[in-house]
Amino acid sequence: MGRAAEFFTPVLTRRCHVPAVISLSASRDGSDRFAASWPAKAWATLAALSKGAYLLIGTAPRAVYLPVSQWGLPLLRDVFLIALAKVVNSTTVLHLHGAQLPARLARSRALRTLLGGAHWIVLSEAVAHQLRVSGCRTASVTVLRNPAPPAAPSSKEPVSCRVLRVGWIGTMSRVKGFDLVCGAVETLKRQGVGVEFRVAGMRHDVPLPQMACVDEDLGVLDLSDVLAFWSGLDAFVLPARWVEGLPFVLLEGLQAGCAVAATPSPGSAELFGQGCVEPVEPSVASVSGFLAACADDLEGIRRRQQKAWDALRPRYESDRIEEEFVRFWRDLDLEWQQ
Repeated sequence: MGRAAEFFTPVLTRRCHVPAVISLSASRDGSDRFAASWPAKAWATLAALSKGAYLLIGTAPRAVYLPVSQWGLPLLRDVFLIALAKVVNSTTVLHLHGAQLPARLARSRALRTLLGGAHWIVLSEAVAHQLRVSGCRTASVTVLRNPAPPAAPSSKEPVSCRVLRVGWIGTMSRVKGFDLVCGAVETLKRQGVGVEFRVAGMRHDVPLPQMACVDEDLGVLDLSDVLAFWSGLDAFVLPARWVEGLPFVLLEGLQAGCAVAATPSPGSAELFGQGCVEPVEPSVASVSGFLAACADDLEGIRRRQQKAWDALRPRYESDRIEEEFVRFWRDLDLEWQQ
């Protein structure tokens, strides 16, 4: 669930009367720059399974809320917990913070059977449509966006007065396209375009030589430092090779007034459809083209994107998302009482 847990878990415990919360995250053993090891991930999976099984068997709760994973070992863990919830007759609520699982459901009859009958919370109408046509039986499908974070203090200046400040925050990996942004920055620097590249987050599968294009590596930031990071950027690109959900980094970039680009995704379809985010392909040439356009007309791109974002922003306000989340649980509670 990642960043979303920082928002939804407190709401659950504060307003939805949750008796227990089980962490699904693996420890990174104190390392600020690298993802958790496979043994740590396996241990976290086993711990979550054992705690979840003990809770389900021992208390048979009326409902189980699960931020469902989309692949690999975490998905196997979630399938087991969902099956166990069915055995003890608990209602299952699956919160999908991605956009890849509906396609997997459409291809796998076994997966549709195992996940069938749950209440689903998804990121957009596009993901909701894909889930409905996947063939998976659902009790309900509710669209609930990720909340936009507080706006960052802006220190934007005309790019002609200085270099273009490009940033990356989050896991540095090939699937997210970090190497493509590196290649684009190197391309612009070779062409004589003034570019600064600042990064923050965990390194996953990025070789050290590839980090040569980075002007400043801040490691993993505390949440209190994230706003300051965004305030010093002009442009952000997420040219993911996989299907993203609704990344918080896109919302943060828009809130900070950056020029934002990413590969289109059903989870973020609303942002792309309204023109808040520039679509790019997962290639160095496409990312380079966007950054070059920013160097030429940063204010024009910002102005166009911010006008579109201003129209959508109320739908992503954190107070509104919280109330919609709480309303979902109240409606479910009324359904149980009938």
